[in-house]
Amino acid sequence: MINTQQLNIIKGQLLEAGVVRIPLQDDLIDHMGCVIEEYLNDGVPFDEAIEMAKERIAPNGFKTIENDLNYLLTINRNTMIRKIVFILGYVSVLEIIMAIALYTGQILDREVSGLIAMGGLFLFSVSVVPYFFYQQYRKSLHKLQQS
Repeated sequence: MINTQQLNIIKGQLLEAGVVRIPLQDDLIDHMGCVIEEYLNDGVPFDEAIEMAKERIAPNGFKTIENDLNYLLTINRNTMIRKIVFILGYVSVLEIIMAIALYTGQILDREVSGLIAMGGLFLFSVSVVPYFFYQQYRKSLHKLQQS
């Protein structure tokens, strides 16, 4: 059985590694505790058991696990934003094309088709254009961080 002092040692190593997400810390402490307890039951001393558990659970370091978690949590949000912007861009372009087609087919008069086209331009300018500039800004930040 792992005591409180040993759990504090595990938590200290996680903090030293730079793991800042509290729920992830709790999960890693629990997982490390289980693996260390397994090694302790086999007669391995605590100091060796903690090193063996770190190698088994996080061979590339605990911070890598947190970085992977952050990536997985943000990739879904970014994918949804990208899909929404794509749909809004598609709808806005479709609206502009429909306004032009209905005007040239003499189904709508100039004022109504103009309003529909302006609505499409407005939708495009408040959804696609800001997203495009935001992506360019992120790319420039990424380049600056690499250099």
